[in-house]
Amino acid sequence: MARKRCAYIRVDVFAKKPFGGNPLAVFPDARGVTAREMQLLAKEMNLSETTFVLPPSRESGADARVRIFTPDMEIPYAGHPTIGTFYTLAKEGKIRVRDGMTTARMEAGAGVLPVEIHRSKGVVRKVVTVQRKPEFGKEFDDIDLLAEALCVDIKDFDLRKAPPQVVSTGLPWLITPLRTRKAVEGVTVNAGAFAKVVEKLPKNVVDVYTTSLEPIDRRATAHSRGFFMASGSVLEDPATGSASGCLGAYLVDRHLIEVKRRTAIVNEQGFAVGRPSRIEVQVETSSDGAIESIRVGGSVVEVMRGVAEF
Repeated sequence: MARKRCAYIRVDVFAKKPFGGNPLAVFPDARGVTAREMQLLAKEMNLSETTFVLPPSRESGADARVRIFTPDMEIPYAGHPTIGTFYTLAKEGKIRVRDGMTTARMEAGAGVLPVEIHRSKGVVRKVVTVQRKPEFGKEFDDIDLLAEALCVDIKDFDLRKAPPQVVSTGLPWLITPLRTRKAVEGVTVNAGAFAKVVEKLPKNVVDVYTTSLEPIDRRATAHSRGFFMASGSVLEDPATGSASGCLGAYLVDRHLIEVKRRTAIVNEQGFAVGRPSRIEVQVETSSDGAIESIRVGGSVVEVMRGVAEF
């Protein structure tokens, strides 16, 4: 039997030069690849996510259907895979873009979502994913267990102003603010306790996002680290678009930063794993303060190309 061949492109998202930001493998034409093969390829790539592009459903009105896989499972949405995939599709000429801003539409498990592609002088400079309106879950009340999982002190939490809370803008995260950047930098995950935290979270919530309003870069808003469970282990994500949108919604909803009709946030991440990342977030609110839209974006750089044979 002939082996299948499927080309892929590796990019770094939320970075302006290779080996920063969050790596992503994009299969820009995954026709003929089964769901099982997609999962195996994602496991082989061993990245936080791998994407597979397919023709959109006729009724969706989308430009592309994107399936997103972690090494363990398919997920309905993620920020950096969306941004990296549409950068790749635009760069490869698989969707039409013009100088200025072009709005494309992505069909994903979370629904049909707009993606904004910014190009100047024929070069894609930035891609922005428009996330769903936030859903705020319950506050996480077992702080002793969460502190044990993150190896931090109870005093590192500010439970009155900023309690840990599940937030989703397409993919749910437990947003976990800490008082200082030093506390965030000092997080060392206890995998056993982390698994117990996940057991207490709502179904399909397996990710914890620690953050502080003491960034390294004075032009930034927050300094963050993201942790998730994969194959029974806890891994750290270098740059997380979905969680950054959740963080922006959390900060605006609780007025932990100055809130405007369009609140601009810069979230820095990845320093602890040697992949500095800059994630831009914009939270738009209505006149009564309700969150109307969340945009998360950044730059992307191509790193390598290859062909998978299986």
